[in-house]
Amino acid sequence: MTSAPPRTAAEFAAAWDLPMRTIVSAPGALDALPAAVAELLPAGELGLLHDGTAKPAAGGDVLDGVRDRLADRALRSVTAPAGAHGVVLDEPTVRAAVDGSRGLAGLISVGSGTVSDLGKAVAAELDLPLIAVQTAASVNGYADSLSVLVRNGAKRTLPTTWPRALVIDHDVLQQAPDALTRSGVGDAVAAWVAPADWYLANALGLDTGWDEDAIAPVVRSAQGLIDLDPAEPAALAGLVDVLTVGGLAIGHTGSTAGLSGVEHLISHLLDMAAMADGTDHDLHGAQVGVATVVSCALWQIALEELDLGALAPADLVPPADLEQRVRQSWIDLDPTGRVGSECWTSVQRKFATWAANRSAVEDFFARWPEHEAVLRRLAHPPRTPAAALANWGAARTFSALTPGVDAGRARWALRSLPYMRDRFTLTDLLLLAGRWDDALIEAVLDRAAAAGGGL
Repeated sequence: MTSAPPRTAAEFAAAWDLPMRTIVSAPGALDALPAAVAELLPAGELGLLHDGTAKPAAGGDVLDGVRDRLADRALRSVTAPAGAHGVVLDEPTVRAAVDGSRGLAGLISVGSGTVSDLGKAVAAELDLPLIAVQTAASVNGYADSLSVLVRNGAKRTLPTTWPRALVIDHDVLQQAPDALTRSGVGDAVAAWVAPADWYLANALGLDTGWDEDAIAPVVRSAQGLIDLDPAEPAALAGLVDVLTVGGLAIGHTGSTAGLSGVEHLISHLLDMAAMADGTDHDLHGAQVGVATVVSCALWQIALEELDLGALAPADLVPPADLEQRVRQSWIDLDPTGRVGSECWTSVQRKFATWAANRSAVEDFFARWPEHEAVLRRLAHPPRTPAAALANWGAARTFSALTPGVDAGRARWALRSLPYMRDRFTLTDLLLLAGRWDDALIEAVLDRAAAAGGGL
């Protein structure tokens, strides 16, 4: 008799044989922390990594609750240094947290996605066991072994380490600001389009990790974001499941690509632009949600109107002025050229890989009907993520973000999509075909607007 398929996050972690097996996700889950610490961090001084911001919980602050539950252990506070725009995981920030954690026997991160990513980076650098205490349902990155860090002014997703345990107290998540929960919804809806970008890269020979079985449970469970009433506890639990299983799937495949395509890249570009000119930006997931409606619109147009199957592989070449385009994308925001150089290094690597995989490209177009069927299944219409975002009161347009993103910056982000990193997406294929231009961008924004998104 075959065993039942996994349903809970812990069951997925076990089925995929992941290093993180202890996942406590329930109301009152903080009470399970002492047992997890006793089992996984049995001796020595422990670090409590946090951002210094109070996080309410029943009866007080979350960090105080952690300290009370671990009163018999030696604890060292490690505060993530915050600037004018919060904690930014650039080189100095990571180095300061690493230096503050030297000599510890283990680390406990207490916070939302940025603190969690920092905890994984510090634990990897110092080879420390890590337990993550999640304080918001804001992103899927709590449950994977990767961190989004800033390198030379550009956001990069880098391998770090798995937490040994993840503690998700739903009572704590209920007390988190609504904006963080809506951000989680935005991060989750990417499941309705990001797999299409990942499949495309694999089918063209630019990636080798395609695993639809890992992504399918996330896509299925995302339907609850539309069907469930956000005022009910079941809705929050459903959101937590989508995010946690999504993070595990990312860790299982070893790449964020299955749940991070064009829509995440738009968010990263907006973040980088804000960092470069010293302005504020909205939460990552909030931006991802808006960008998912746009990305779905892009895929819909590409599959219905652009006749991708008729492209001739021999004609798909980078523009002659590619380096100039990459550097020009950033020069107004970073006159030093540092960000442009970082991005050019990645883009150059991406298209060198493209040039080295001509046989895979030719095979892709020879088998276009087969690939088209898969892509149509993976890329959902823009009304699907728009419905989920509307159900939770999350932003669907760039102007509805906090602060709002004006039309000029939104168009800049879309125009710059092929010019930031080495991960291949639909916009790279369209650039090679000479079709990623302002006219297509306007058509995409119009299609997104028809679904309630766009500018």
